[in-house]
Amino acid sequence: MKTKPYRFIDKKLVFLLLLLFIQKALSQTITGQVTDSQTNEPLPFVNVFISNTTKGTQTDIKGNFTLKLQTSGYSKVVASMVGYKSFEQEFVLRPDEVRRLTIKLQTDTKFLNEVKISGKRDKQWKRLYKDFEREFLGRTKNARNSKILNPFQIDINRKKQVLTANALQAIEIENKALGYGISYQLESFQVTGTSYEFSGKTLFKLLPTTDDLQTQTWDNNRNQTYRGSLRHFLKAVANRKSHQEGFRVYFEKDSTLKISRNRYFNNNALIEINPDTLAQLNSVLQRVTLPARRYEIHYLNRRDPQNWYFDLDREISWIEIKAPILAFSYNGILENSYQIETIGSMSKRRVADLLPDDYQPTDSLLSTPTENAGLIPNFQKQEKLLLNIAQNGYTLGDTVQYEVDVIDATTYHPVGQTVVYLTICSQNQLIEQQKLWVAQGKFKGKWVIPDTLKEGDYQLIVHNSWSRNFDEHFWGRKNIHIISNLSPKNQSDDSIQTAFFPESGTFIAGLSNRVGFTSFTKSGHPVSIKGCVLTPNADTLAVFQSNEEGLGSFYITPPSEQSLKAVLNNGTIVPFPQAVPKGYVMQAEVLKDTASITIKLINNLLHTEWKPMRLLLHLRGQILYEAIVTPKRNLTFAKIPREDLEGTGVMQILLLDALNHPIANRAFYQSASSSDEDEKSTVDIRLFEAELYAGKLSSELLKDEKTISKYTDIQLLTHAVRSYSLEIPPSFDYETGMIVKGKVIQPNGKPVTNTSIIGFINSDSTQLNFQALTDAKGAFSSPPLQWFGKADIVIQVQSEKVKAAVISLDTEPSYIPKWLWIPATPLNNPQKDSLLSRLQERIKLKTTTGAKTLERDFRRNYAKADTTLHIDAATMKVLPFANILESGGEGLTLKSEGAYFGTTRLALLVDGLPTTLESLKSLRGFEIEAIDIIKSSKEAAINVLLRPQSSFFEDQNLKRFVVPGLVK
Repeated sequence: MKTKPYRFIDKKLVFLLLLLFIQKALSQTITGQVTDSQTNEPLPFVNVFISNTTKGTQTDIKGNFTLKLQTSGYSKVVASMVGYKSFEQEFVLRPDEVRRLTIKLQTDTKFLNEVKISGKRDKQWKRLYKDFEREFLGRTKNARNSKILNPFQIDINRKKQVLTANALQAIEIENKALGYGISYQLESFQVTGTSYEFSGKTLFKLLPTTDDLQTQTWDNNRNQTYRGSLRHFLKAVANRKSHQEGFRVYFEKDSTLKISRNRYFNNNALIEINPDTLAQLNSVLQRVTLPARRYEIHYLNRRDPQNWYFDLDREISWIEIKAPILAFSYNGILENSYQIETIGSMSKRRVADLLPDDYQPTDSLLSTPTENAGLIPNFQKQEKLLLNIAQNGYTLGDTVQYEVDVIDATTYHPVGQTVVYLTICSQNQLIEQQKLWVAQGKFKGKWVIPDTLKEGDYQLIVHNSWSRNFDEHFWGRKNIHIISNLSPKNQSDDSIQTAFFPESGTFIAGLSNRVGFTSFTKSGHPVSIKGCVLTPNADTLAVFQSNEEGLGSFYITPPSEQSLKAVLNNGTIVPFPQAVPKGYVMQAEVLKDTASITIKLINNLLHTEWKPMRLLLHLRGQILYEAIVTPKRNLTFAKIPREDLEGTGVMQILLLDALNHPIANRAFYQSASSSDEDEKSTVDIRLFEAELYAGKLSSELLKDEKTISKYTDIQLLTHAVRSYSLEIPPSFDYETGMIVKGKVIQPNGKPVTNTSIIGFINSDSTQLNFQALTDAKGAFSSPPLQWFGKADIVIQVQSEKVKAAVISLDTEPSYIPKWLWIPATPLNNPQKDSLLSRLQERIKLKTTTGAKTLERDFRRNYAKADTTLHIDAATMKVLPFANILESGGEGLTLKSEGAYFGTTRLALLVDGLPTTLESLKSLRGFEIEAIDIIKSSKEAAINVLLRPQSSFFEDQNLKRFVVPGLVK
């Protein structure tokens, strides 16, 4: 049900802070007198309190009051008395300030009139009161332990299914769950069938107790009430700790639509975000703002009996900001509750779950959530990097057009921004590595095949830094074959490779095991084979035969402690996996019964070895089915209706022990429901293949709906399937840019330690700079930086003690992926003929001289010089810079403070970098290649271009590099 929030903060509340001091050592005082506005007589027994806190008192017989406060800053004082209108005043209380107030209360004529006509509370009122109590106090455990002490003061009405209420006196509430007495001055209350809204001012009073156990119980209950609340979330955001304190936040792709959710979380189009980075903090006002948006908030540290999703049992809430921004204090207190609507778990919290604004939790929260609710053990978010190329055969000079998609492996949502590495390699050599800037999860690029490559097979591999935490077998990979000779070579070694895969992951001796197997050539082409499995005594245990795709399966009961071997019909002997003596075989029947998944757990254990196990069925890490299984015999059945398994894709069955260690596993494909017009029984080939290592599907075999289940089943039986758990913490983070790494040493080889360096980056896309400090080994690194294309990078060591520092940059790839075998599609004769024809044409054109591509000279950051002096190294070898300039630079004059062209002072540059006249005077003719003179008044400069043998930069502890940047 969609609900609006309770309004326990006054709607006129405005955060007027100009400066907030928090000084617990100082005491602030508010004092004053309350009188009748007409008679000026003092009013005794008036309640004076700081709204929504435990700070309150009553006036004495002379109308005087005193409030002592431990904190300074914003305060809202309320004075109330039956028969009078409430008084409110807001102000900022300075540290150690004594603030005196003169309060005049006005008579409430509405109260006097309504007292005279108050009627009895009949059965209809009692029915309405039950509805009011449920909506006002809430439906939580705290609400069940709370009681309104003066219910007959409340007038309640229902018109056109709208419940309204008002109370001329404060509603007195005893909350025995949290240990508070609450005076709630109700200002408005309205509940419809789809929303609720009420507001008022609150004074909290601690209930008395002398029981230490009761005090501890209240303390624990308050802590539990605070955890997961809206205030907890906002305070965690303000402190940049929302993730650490158990919150996960998601955006919808289109927030303009009404909330509409698939009941399985992973089937919704959501993007996980970090709200801490969206929050804007104002340290002067101690104020935080969040941009207007609809936020879906998961609190992972507590379950919610009302599962908002089938596959997540945690507290889930939605907050929608109705103003341009949501403003709140560092302590998580809203400035104006009318700016926000809450839905879900947070909306169930009403007055019985309110805590004073001055409450602070006394327990310490775990630094991480207690578990990944609704997810498999050791679940870790990962991504799928999908690589697609138009063809698999090329020749020298061809352009390989490729596409890269980066998606969340669980939700299939595009990943916003990431740096992806495209590696091109042969089996023994790195050819090239490009760094791609992938925005919105998609990238289209190209790679031109160099003329120097030898003929053979090459592999294109895509990965990012985060993917290095996971199995490299599941990175995006494609094989290509490059022809570089007019007489193509035949494969010298294309032997058959056969591999066996037990259905549940492990062969168990003495039990019937289903075994999948593959047969491919070394170059990756499928081969149909026949063979048998033999014992050491040459007894035949099983025979097998693969299909044309090189796949097959058979059943075998391996004996204990015997080494088996597989023998192909051509006489080739293939090792066969060794069986373990005891364990479980898990068989999944997914073909015969289209309505259910039947799981058989077969074991050869003694009954004393039967222990409870955890049976999970998950879709990309999201648990869809879970049960505790304790065998009572050697065969156990489990049957799962397919209609309970909402979702489409590769699902995995896991059998885990008490410590969540895997015992057995099995994967199967769940197709789309045939009743869904938008999702017929089709398979997304790229997404399916991304779940497998070396998986390759035939689009022809997927056209027939009758064979899809059988075909996908044999694929999953015969390939390693992606795991969604990670038993060790991730050690590689996401990359948001390029990191410049290098090292500085002295001429004698000793590292330059604890020394500042400055880096300047100049590329076609941007100009950047950074500062860094060398470590004990002389190494330094920049923060993540973004530039595109080649860049001129200048590194300078900032130390007068270091002379002629040797500076180097680490330009080697941070990681080179391994060449891994994957299946390939062989080139047919027409494809080979086309490649040979194209290669022949390129060889003929190679002798034609084309226009030479001019590389950018990073030393010249201007369109054109007005004058260029070319220096003859032979005749001007020893001439100093000043003499050379005066001899050729007409109209130029050198003065002690700089160089001038007429009256215009010129900027002084060396290879495009700023310098001083004193440094230029140290140059001699043999070091100078040319001098550019720019006379424009805006860019007037002298740029001295150095020869490679010049030691000028070395003397300045400076070195220049040209480094490729990101590709976009």
